[in-house]
Amino acid sequence: MNVRLVASSVLVLLLSHSVSGQQMPRGVDDTGAPAGVTADGSNVSKQKLMHRIAVQEEAVRQAESAHATNVQLGRTYERLGLSYQDAAEWNRAEPVLEHAVLLLRRTAGADADLATAISQLATLHVLMRKLREGEREGQEALKIRQDLGDQLQIARSRNDLAILYMAKEKYAKARDLARQAEAEFMTNERANPLDRITARFTLAEALCALKECPSVIPTLKEALDEAKVALHPDDFPLGLSTFLLCYAYWKSGRMSEAEDYLKQGTAQMNIQLGWGHPSYLKALRCYAQFLHENQQVEAANVVERRIRQAEAVVDVHSMQTAQGMFGLH
Repeated sequence: MNVRLVASSVLVLLLSHSVSGQQMPRGVDDTGAPAGVTADGSNVSKQKLMHRIAVQEEAVRQAESAHATNVQLGRTYERLGLSYQDAAEWNRAEPVLEHAVLLLRRTAGADADLATAISQLATLHVLMRKLREGEREGQEALKIRQDLGDQLQIARSRNDLAILYMAKEKYAKARDLARQAEAEFMTNERANPLDRITARFTLAEALCALKECPSVIPTLKEALDEAKVALHPDDFPLGLSTFLLCYAYWKSGRMSEAEDYLKQGTAQMNIQLGWGHPSYLKALRCYAQFLHENQQVEAANVVERRIRQAEAVVDVHSMQTAQGMFGLH
């Protein structure tokens, strides 16, 4: 299975409450390496992402020069937009994804591709806190997929809308949509592990927001077990599943179990996103809060120093105040 550097829906779950349009972090050069910071696993990951972006930019230029069909161009622009999104270059991703949607709207018989592009644009708009646009686009994508009768894609749209309603703090609506999506993913032979993992994340977050954190622990354990089998150890969804399980333990009062998962989850996320991605900073702030609540002041200070180091290469002024995971304040 081809898992992108950051699975969009998974990333939105971490950031849907908190972040406005994010530019490329300041201090990051055109190779993707933060200025003045020794290269490590996270910077290697960033460099690979920037290389992918360069390759996809060239692919767009070649497709334009070759007068490719609108469907081919639309798919090429969509891939580039998603890579900009992975790099948190959301203001660059937006016009690229909008252009992909426009190209596909002009093409008869491209409804399935159009629905996918609209869904990706909706996901981006949730990240950018453009929730009205995201809801309109998400509903349009769902309607197209319902007209096509593709149950798998319908379930994906429902999960995307569940994430959007989490951002709008409509938790019961998010829970109901996530349950519908998960039920389809569990029985549809075309569903992939990331479908099931993401739906479980969404459902768990909705239930925890509804003060049912203890009930989500089995769901998150299932997600973590499947992620361990299906994904590479360094894939972002694996780190996030570990982190979310920790949060459920924490808010259920099971502190010793929570700490082990939290430390492991943030370490895994660091490999992919430690170059200063907003979701990594949010995870670290959550970790520091956990440590303070448990009177581990020195350990909390260490984590807060890591936050300050990451912020040194991120334009934090373009970010809104984080509310936190599962609505955490």
